[in-house]
Amino acid sequence: MDQLVPRVLSIAGTDPTGGAGIQADLKAIAAAGGFGMSVVTSLVVQNTRGVQSVHTPEPDFLRAQLKSVSDDVTIDAVKIGMIADEASAREVVAWLEELGDVPVVIDPVMVAASGHALAESVSGELLKKATVLTPNLTELAQLTGGKEATTRAEANAQATTLADTTGALILAKGGHLSADDRGNTLIGPGGEVLTHASSPAVETSASHGTGCSLSSALATRLAVGESYGEAVAWATDWVREALEYGEDLQVGQGNGPIDHFHRLRRQAAASDQRPRLRGFIDAWEAPEALGVDVDTPAPTPVVAPAGPWTAALWEAAGDALQRFTTDGFVPALASGVLPQEKFLFYLTQDDYYLEVYSRVLAGLGLKAENREERRMWAESVTEAIAVEQGMHAQFGVDAQIDPSPATLAYTDFLRAEAQNDYPIAVAAVLPCFWVYAQVGADLASARTEDHPYASWLGTYEDAGFQEATARAVAVAEKALAGASARQRARAAQAFVRACELEADFFAQAMLTDAR
Repeated sequence: MDQLVPRVLSIAGTDPTGGAGIQADLKAIAAAGGFGMSVVTSLVVQNTRGVQSVHTPEPDFLRAQLKSVSDDVTIDAVKIGMIADEASAREVVAWLEELGDVPVVIDPVMVAASGHALAESVSGELLKKATVLTPNLTELAQLTGGKEATTRAEANAQATTLADTTGALILAKGGHLSADDRGNTLIGPGGEVLTHASSPAVETSASHGTGCSLSSALATRLAVGESYGEAVAWATDWVREALEYGEDLQVGQGNGPIDHFHRLRRQAAASDQRPRLRGFIDAWEAPEALGVDVDTPAPTPVVAPAGPWTAALWEAAGDALQRFTTDGFVPALASGVLPQEKFLFYLTQDDYYLEVYSRVLAGLGLKAENREERRMWAESVTEAIAVEQGMHAQFGVDAQIDPSPATLAYTDFLRAEAQNDYPIAVAAVLPCFWVYAQVGADLASARTEDHPYASWLGTYEDAGFQEATARAVAVAEKALAGASARQRARAAQAFVRACELEADFFAQAMLTDAR
């Protein structure tokens, strides 16, 4: 039987609050698909506010731990973090020489995120045992004897120096650079750029353990058998999402930890087949009586509601609408650092979606009770087809598209809701107008002539689409006003569910599996 789950050993110090060190390594290894093991080098008294003290056991205890693991378990990759002194480093070097050929990722931990020193230096012999080194900018400068880099070019130059000295590959990390792209570049001897993984900036007060976690995830993905490019991209994507949601954990009073398992929780929620709508009623008698349970107020709509019924719909979707600014795709698209393969994945899925959507809109035209609404839906069908054909021509989207599970969930939902009563069907298709108009307006300020995705940003921000959205909102208002109380309740559920599926549709491109 093939070994499907790599066994990854972390050799590092501890963090009692769980955000960094071995505790973070084990979480990162698990999140990246591995089975984590640990050998403790130092016992660190620290929390989110800083390091108070460090106790390093005698080298023979470290040696005994290493031997105990490798005598019993086949190790597929090693991640090395804090090594407090030269005696400990010698033990690790000797053990690695006996281990055999496996990926070794070393995060040369010298300074904690709080600024406290954890080690005065890192053993040169240990560094030469690395497959990949992942220093932060401060450590990179210390290891090369220079000033801390402030640009990617400077960081890459120092990484080249370190690669030439050690023979290892160097992951030049951009998280602390002042640039839109905070991604990571893998540099080899001679300055060879093996791969670069773009990532948008994440403003957060919870970044504790980022370096530990990134290196552990990278080691695990290499153990899975991924190429350097695939492994760096996976680890970079995963850390970005973990950073985006770290503050929600509310751990500690200082620099809190990243959320190692946000992706797993999100994927688990997406696979939960139980209804996720909270607080809906069976009959919606008056606009103010909807009272849906939401945690986040809806943003101010760019296209205004057409009356009290559509205003209530928009407010009920607050939680789903927030995701368009927090799930990563839209911020990365706005900054221009969204990797091209992720953008193309989105376009191919959107192409499939628009094909289904145009048919659903055509069906709505048959249900409409007056000529004006039939004309509006017909014009919307024409526009959807035009957008689809434009993407085919400009981006070379493959005519044979395999829809993803998230895309199928949305399109199958629309197909089903289109068979319902007219007010319900209108509410189900409305988010594709209203949310896209909102996103387009939010992205408008980011559009420049040299923006890599300028043509797409312009698709939904033009006045014509805003006007079409306003007409669709007006149709929904009229349909709800004339509907029965039970139809309105079903329509509200359909609208909020469509907003959730729309958010899932956008977010999927940021998943590694979407590459």
